[in-house]
Order: sequence, then structure tokens, then C-alpha cells
Amino acid sequence: MRDLLPAVKHSSYCQLLFARKARGLAHLRRWNGACDVSVAQHCVMACDNVLRLAAPYALIHDIEEDETGDLLTPVKQKMRELGIWHRFEAEIVLPIRKSYTEMAGLCWPWPADVVEEVAYIDQRLQVTEYRDAVDRGLVRGFMPRSVAPLPEYVLPWSPQKAEVQFLDRAQRLFPAWEG
Repeated sequence: MRDLLPAVKHSSYCQLLFARKARGLAHLRRWNGACDVSVAQHCVMACDNVLRLAAPYALIHDIEEDETGDLLTPVKQKMRELGIWHRFEAEIVLPIRKSYTEMAGLCWPWPADVVEEVAYIDQRLQVTEYRDAVDRGLVRGFMPRSVAPLPEYVLPWSPQKAEVQFLDRAQRLFPAWEG
């Protein structure tokens, strides 16, 4: 899948690829569409709620979802039970993440402490979104984790705002963009 990306990693070309990602993620709703928060907004909120070192990684932690969709946790769990998640992750998710991590000028594989911090904020955002923005009539089987939601109420952004904010963080934080 990622073999289709040209080997050229020119800065303006990489920025164009990220702009396409930002637009796609800004139009993709979380929770398989049961939440008005977009994946781009979720990534920006993750970025804004971690330490500076982890921020650019948090921004791209769901970068593949415009291609794979936002899979619900119960779906991922079922894929694990069926023994297919590892292959899906290894052959689809991680190659996309690796490509965009490298284009951003970040370390691959991600540092262990960054992975841990991003996973933690992802869980906090999940329970925050569930509290504030998920249509519970459409989501079954979600068991809120024992992590605290963010104290602020989350209001969904327009796709345009989510796209602009995503690209703003990329410009400020990605080493390859001199952020």
C-alpha cells in the first residue's frame, strides 16, 4: 500500500501529502461516525495535551485512519480474538505511520515513553468524547476506562477548523518543517 508513495521526500511534496491527510481526517468522524468530533480534531487535542516531545507524535497517532477508517475498540478487540489484528497492524497501519513519521522528521520506531504518553492521552480523549460527543444510542459495548476524562467539555469543530488546526500544529512541531 505504501509502496505507491514515491521515494522522493521533497519538503513541499510532504506538506502536500500532510495537507491531504488533514483534509481527509477532518472529514472523518470518530467512533465510526457516532461522534461529531473528527479524527483531525482528536489528533490536535491529543497533541495539545501531552508534553512537547510527544506532541508531534500525538498529532499523527491516527494518521492512517483516513485510509482504514476509525475502527471502534470492540472491533479491534474482535480482530485480536480472531488473530487478524497483528497482521492488519503490521501490513497496513504501521507502514502508513512509519512513512508519515519519517516525512515529519520524527524518530521511527517511536520512543517507548512517547508511545506510552500518546496511548494515555488517547484513552483520556476516548472517555472525554464518550462523555461529551458520542451518540450513545449508536455505540454499544463501550466500557469507559478507569482514566479521568479531560476537565474541559469537548465541542466538535467544523471540518475546516480541524484541518487548519491540524496543519498549524504540523507546521509548528514537525522537525522536517523546521517546527
